[in-house]
Amino acid sequence: MSALWRALSNDPGASADAAALRQLFHEDAVIFGGRYKDGQPAVRRSAVADFLEANQRVNEKGFYECEVHRVVQAYDRFAVAYSVVESRTDKAAKAADFVGVNSIQLYKDGARWKILSLYYHVEKHGLPIPLGSGRSGQCIA
Repeated sequence: MSALWRALSNDPGASADAAALRQLFHEDAVIFGGRYKDGQPAVRRSAVADFLEANQRVNEKGFYECEVHRVVQAYDRFAVAYSVVESRTDKAAKAADFVGVNSIQLYKDGARWKILSLYYHVEKHGLPIPLGSGRSGQCIA
């Protein structure tokens, strides 16, 4: 999971690491994003190709993902991860710009785990996401 957050993070004037992301996702993977827009819940679906293309945009401010909590359950070639991630545009900022919870389903394809689906949900104002055993600003490896 750490490789995913590293690949999505980037310094100002750069974009996500497309090559690393391609290695992490199954070619038929799907990404769902949930958030509140104008006070109403909204969910968006993207094919992995569209997700990768969107993450190739240069980010002038930078974008840093800090995973603070993770729980993984696995059986044979199946795994599911629950991950809480803080996102910042300033790596040194004490407070996160936003927090998200992620449900990630993986399949072991030979020797490598591939992401089949990722559902992220951005924290709702007034309803904080529990950090589990994690602490704000303390990224797990």
